[in-house]
Amino acid sequence: MPTAKKYSLKGQLLSGCNCDWGCPCNFGAAPSYGNCEGIYVWHVETGHYDGVALDGVTFGQFGLFPEAIHLGNGTLLDVIDERLSAPQRTAVETILQYVPPFGVFHDLSPHFLGFSYVPFEIHLDGIRSGIKIPGVLDLQLGPMKNPVTGEDELATLTKPTGFTSKIQELCSTARFTFEVGGRSYDYSGKYGEFCPFEYSGD
Repeated sequence: MPTAKKYSLKGQLLSGCNCDWGCPCNFGAAPSYGNCEGIYVWHVETGHYDGVALDGVTFGQFGLFPEAIHLGNGTLLDVIDERLSAPQRTAVETILQYVPPFGVFHDLSPHFLGFSYVPFEIHLDGIRSGIKIPGVLDLQLGPMKNPVTGEDELATLTKPTGFTSKIQELCSTARFTFEVGGRSYDYSGKYGEFCPFEYSGD
């Protein structure tokens, strides 16, 4: 692990997985269907790592875990905005491997598929946000729906001990398809979240 560097990252986090709405993993329970498959995408609004500016940078981690994430044995693919400069690429690769919370997913994933530099298409609008990586990911968030009235069900989880964020806007995935390792996944209508995040360290 490299020597600790100063860093600060602040922005918005989008996520989707194969769990039912709310995701029991948020409460320390087992995933809805035993395994965990999904993605986190971080859009850094303002940030830096070891003097390298990271304003406007987007990157994500696809994770495929046979059981709960904390039990490990995961498969991980890191995706990074292809527009980054060489110093930014080095900084983000280091962050993803060693800085929490990102590095924890690496520690739990003996099957690392590498770094993939891709074009991100991102639209930020709360729980109606979306992200596309052509040919790789289509994630469109949307509100959960009341099964009786069809009206939007809004829910905010405040979690002071949260790992990736302290406040989560819980929602659904209006569309959620992705491809990892030559296999396609479709978890549309499953769990999604939109969260502010802020991480820093010396």
